[in-house]
Amino acid sequence: MATGGSVFGGVPFVGPVLFLVMGLYRVVSIVRGTGTLDSHKISGLALVLRKAGIVGIYFGAVVAVLNLVAGPLMKMFMTHKTESGAEFFIVGVYLALAGGLGVLGLVAFEFSRLLGFEATARNGTLKPSFEPTAPADSAAEIKR
Repeated sequence: MATGGSVFGGVPFVGPVLFLVMGLYRVVSIVRGTGTLDSHKISGLALVLRKAGIVGIYFGAVVAVLNLVAGPLMKMFMTHKTESGAEFFIVGVYLALAGGLGVLGLVAFEFSRLLGFEATARNGTLKPSFEPTAPADSAAEIKR
């Protein structure tokens, strides 16, 4: 291996490239379809999931801001510090653990959107998100 590359040298790049392609596909699908981001009316468990998801997303945003300002705030308000700096470690660990609730909130919210979409599709009241354009009938329409 020291004299040449491996066939598997590009494997670490597969994941990021795949996520980039999936992200670009999502952006294109949102731009093409006006109803792609619709949030259909829901009730029951889906409504509970949506409200819990919204709370989780807001909580995750607050934790993200606290991650940015926790160090300076602790230095400003703490008058006696331990020699090891364990208090900074403890606050960092708890903030990292609490940050995961934002991701769970996002998953719960998106799952509630999926449940609403499925219920609307099951009822037959789902409108197509975009209408494909018809091809031009003649050369005169193309010139306009």
